[in-house]
Amino acid sequence: MDIKATIDTDTFGYRNRLLLIALGAMLYAAWCLYDARIGYPNKIEAREAFNSVKAEHPDEWKTKWPEVARENDWDPTKEPDELSEGDITTQWLQFAIVFPIGSYCLISVALWSRRYVGADDEKLYSHGGVEVPFNKITRIDATRWESKGISRVYYDLGTGEQNVLIDDFKYDRQASNEVFNRVRNGIDEDLIEGLSADEDEDMDAGEQQPA
Repeated sequence: MDIKATIDTDTFGYRNRLLLIALGAMLYAAWCLYDARIGYPNKIEAREAFNSVKAEHPDEWKTKWPEVARENDWDPTKEPDELSEGDITTQWLQFAIVFPIGSYCLISVALWSRRYVGADDEKLYSHGGVEVPFNKITRIDATRWESKGISRVYYDLGTGEQNVLIDDFKYDRQASNEVFNRVRNGIDEDLIEGLSADEDEDMDAGEQQPA
């Protein structure tokens, strides 16, 4: 029987978490970009005009300022914020930090949406056309399998040792566990590193349950 694990698409799964982070980062980046190019320069201009009105009309600025503000589409009901070029620089710096994070998350969603890992009765396979017969598997690093649901299956097809990742956080959890068990049962137990005795017993108990 063929088992295939694809990206976790549950409501709070890996894909949707990445999309949420990407959306939040992109919205914040857009806000920073707007403030850096439009919002803050406009406020600085308004403040300079406000200071000029106060200097030129020290006794009448409260009545003069609303007139000037309305002519320039500024808020006539309050004093403009005190901002500087340094505040604009800060917005650019925040944009430079947040935008790459959002972009990275979007790219990760696109990449992981095409990735998968699977197994049948004879081999492990993965995206990119990777097919690994069980007898070509050199070892499995399962030291983080119990705590993190992460294992790496190492293999050698004659071009040096490479590996396939099984990660039940990024891939569908149930399918990932089934793929791991299928590979585990298809190789010598001595090739698996890091499984505890309790995990071995749980695996054996699961195999004995009726279908």
